[in-house]
Amino acid sequence: MRNFFKSTAFKILLAVAVVLLACVVAAAAFSSGTSVLTSAVSTVLSPLERACTYIAEKVGSAADGFVSAGAYRDRVEELESQVAEYQGMLVDYEKLQKQVESYENFLGVKEKNPDFQFVAGTLIGRDAADVFGSFELNCGETDGVAVGDPVISGEYLIGIVSEVSPTSCVVLSICDPKVSAAAYEIRTGETGYTETTSKLAADGKLKLTGLSRDTAVAPGGIVCTSGVGGVFPRGLIIGTVTDVYKEEGDVSYCAEMQPGVDTGEVQDAFVITDFEGKGDA
Repeated sequence: MRNFFKSTAFKILLAVAVVLLACVVAAAAFSSGTSVLTSAVSTVLSPLERACTYIAEKVGSAADGFVSAGAYRDRVEELESQVAEYQGMLVDYEKLQKQVESYENFLGVKEKNPDFQFVAGTLIGRDAADVFGSFELNCGETDGVAVGDPVISGEYLIGIVSEVSPTSCVVLSICDPKVSAAAYEIRTGETGYTETTSKLAADGKLKLTGLSRDTAVAPGGIVCTSGVGGVFPRGLIIGTVTDVYKEEGDVSYCAEMQPGVDTGEVQDAFVITDFEGKGDA
């Protein structure tokens, strides 16, 4: 067998096979319209071409991803802007709702007291240094507001005008030591004057002084303005009795009260510019 591969006949057969293979390749090349060199180069570069096509597709997909991320970012910014707009609308709605409630309470007071003349005011500032809770409203002299005018929220007395300018006024809280109102407890009819101390004011409270030793005023009683003195009209609610005790160094008793309205929460109020009996001693 080894001698066969070395024989002349095997060499002739191998040469014929090579020639035939060359002819087949040449025939295939010529039939496809390309040269042998071109076919060979195409065969070699075909894998590289496929690799480049694959890489290009991946890069294109990545580019599409970047475009999508930018679109999402724009959409997020648009939604955030809409949320901020809706939040602003919600705040305006809540303010309007409180104003409507305030005006509804005002109408109730007006129906009960047709002689009252009112000016509406919205809070525009607070004195952070004032521990008694004074505040400023956006109504003043041009609206008919004057120093000494009572300020209410619904049926509740919340303060008195202490300073006035053409377009605004400063209101002292009912819990301020400078403010005192003639008052009575509605169940017993017992009368007195409202006062406060720094300690009571720090707790947001005040007291009705001048009660007798055998007073029948008890916790839960409602205290209103009596109208005596002509500073405040009669019937405005001041607060609710929380305790009754003997005054220190005195024989009289007093009733501690919780104001009906927390002036720290007030946003809208009404100034009573005139009422029947105003200024009467």
